[in-house]
Amino acid sequence: MIKKVSNCLNIVFMGTPAFSIPTLTTLIESPHDLKCVYTQPAKPSGRGLREQFSHIHKVSNDRGINIRTPKIISDDSEFIFLQSCDLDIIIVVAYGLILPSEILSLPKYGCLNIHASILPRWRGAAPIQRAIMEGDEETGISYMLMEEGLDSGPVLKIIKTEIRVNDDYGLVHDRLSNMASESILQVLEEYTTGKIKPKEQSGNAAVYADKIQKSEAKINWSLDAESIKSQINAMSPMPGAWTLTNDGKRLKILKATVEETEGNKGIVLDKLVIGCGKKSLRIIKIQQEGKKVMPIEEFLKGYEVKVGNKMFD
Repeated sequence: MIKKVSNCLNIVFMGTPAFSIPTLTTLIESPHDLKCVYTQPAKPSGRGLREQFSHIHKVSNDRGINIRTPKIISDDSEFIFLQSCDLDIIIVVAYGLILPSEILSLPKYGCLNIHASILPRWRGAAPIQRAIMEGDEETGISYMLMEEGLDSGPVLKIIKTEIRVNDDYGLVHDRLSNMASESILQVLEEYTTGKIKPKEQSGNAAVYADKIQKSEAKINWSLDAESIKSQINAMSPMPGAWTLTNDGKRLKILKATVEETEGNKGIVLDKLVIGCGKKSLRIIKIQQEGKKVMPIEEFLKGYEVKVGNKMFD
C-alpha cells in the first residue's frame, strides 16, 4: 500500500546529458526539496583533452545545487550519504551509471526513471535513434520504477507523441525532453498519492535499443530511399549519417526527402537527387568535414555535379 505524503518530497536527481536539463529545472523551481544532484564526473574532451563538466553539472552549479560526481555509485560512502537525506524518491533521467539494489530500495517510493520510449519497446541506450531508424510512427516517455534489470521495471505512466515525416533525432529529443519536464510534477503527485499504480511490463514484447555504432552512420546507397532517409534522420544532427564522394570528400547528410524517381545507386539524377536501391533521395542539407552545415545549393556552387555520373559509392 502506497503511503500518503505531504506536497514537499525529499528528492535526489540523477542525470547527465542535455536531455535531463528541463526536468531538473522543473524540480528546482518546484516546492519539493531537492537534496542534491548526481551526475557523471568531468571527462577529457576536444583536441586539448580538457576536462568538460556534464550539462547537468553546469546547470546545477549555476543554481547553487549540491553536486556529487562519483565514478561508481556503489561505494559505501554514497549509500551513507543518500541514507542521511531521508529520501522520498530518486528521479533518474539518463544518468549513465547502474544503481545497486541497496540504493534502489532506499527511498520511500523507490527510484523513478524517465525513459525516452514507449516501454517495453526500445529498452536501453539509444531509444530515440532506434525508433526513428526503424520507421516507428510514434514514441514517448515512460515513467518507470527502477529494478536491477535494464529498463524492465513497472511502468507508472506513458506519454506518447507522433514521429512526423521530417522529424530528426534533434527534434524528437527536444520534444521528449520537454514532455518530461511538463509532466514530472503531476506524475509525482499521482504516484505518491496512490492515483496511479505501477504496471508490470511484458518481457515478451521487449525490444532493445543498442548503442549506435560508428559503422551504422555510413550510408549504403544500395538500400531503399526510405531506409536511408530514416538513417539520416536518426543521426541528425549528431553524429551525422555520412558518405564519400568519388573524389574522396566525406560528407554528412543531415536532411533529405524521398523522391519517387528510380535510378542506380549513387548516381546523380538531378540537382541533387541521388539514386538508391529503390526510389531516390533529394539531399537538402549537408556538412563537409571541418565546415558548417549548409544547404545543398551552397555546396553545389563550388562542386561540379553532372547528371548521370556516379557521385557516391
